[in-house]
Amino acid sequence: MISRTYEVELPYGWESISWILAKPEKTLPFFPYFKEFKGEKVRFEVPRFIFKFGYEFTLDYGVQGNKAVYTFRGDRGILTITFEMKGRSLLVTASWSGFGEILMGKPLETFTRGIGEAIREFCSAAKCPVHMQERVENLTPELLVSLIKKTVLEVGRSFLLEGYSKDGSYFSIKVSNGILQELKIREDESESIVETEVPITALEKELLNGIPTGRSFRIRVYRD
Repeated sequence: MISRTYEVELPYGWESISWILAKPEKTLPFFPYFKEFKGEKVRFEVPRFIFKFGYEFTLDYGVQGNKAVYTFRGDRGILTITFEMKGRSLLVTASWSGFGEILMGKPLETFTRGIGEAIREFCSAAKCPVHMQERVENLTPELLVSLIKKTVLEVGRSFLLEGYSKDGSYFSIKVSNGILQELKIREDESESIVETEVPITALEKELLNGIPTGRSFRIRVYRD
C-alpha cells in the first residue's frame, strides 16, 4: 500500500465539512482525475503512462466522529480516502493498494492536494449567505464566486444563474458540467459576453470584475 497526506486549514467545524462530504455525487466531479460518476460506478483517469486507461470503482462512504472515509473498490485495487479533522486542520489521506503501486506516489500527492483545496472551496461556498431566488445586497465579485459555487452544491453541475437589478443592470452565468462557459453583463446601454472554459473550482473573482457592483440584484437559478 502507498499513501499520501495533505493538510488544509479551514475556518469551519466538522459539521460543515461532513455536510459537504455526504454529497459525493456533487463533490467527486471536482476531485483530480475524476472522469465519471454513473449509477454506483465511479471512474478516475490518471494521465500518467499506463494509467491513462483509467480505473473504475464502486464507492462506499462512512463517517464516525470527526472522521469520514471514502472507499473505492475496483478490479485493479482499492483506493481509500480518509478525511480527519484535527482542530481547524483537515487531513486528507489517499491510500492505494493494487496495480502499479510503485508509480502512484506523485499522482496521489496531486490527488490529496486537489481534494483538500476542493473541500476548502465548497465549505466557503456553503457558508455563502445567499440562497437561490433571493435578493443580493451590494453584490461583489467575491460574493458572486461563492454564490456560483453554492449553486453547484444545491443544484448540480449545469445551470443558468441570472441577476436582475431595478436600474436595468443584468448578468447571467452559464455553467455546464462544472465549467463556466458564458458570462453575460448588461449595464446602462452596453452589453458584453465573455465565453470561457473555467472549471468552477478554479474560478477567481478577477473573471467577474466586470459585474455591476454596489447595487441590489434579484437572483434566479434555472436547472439545465
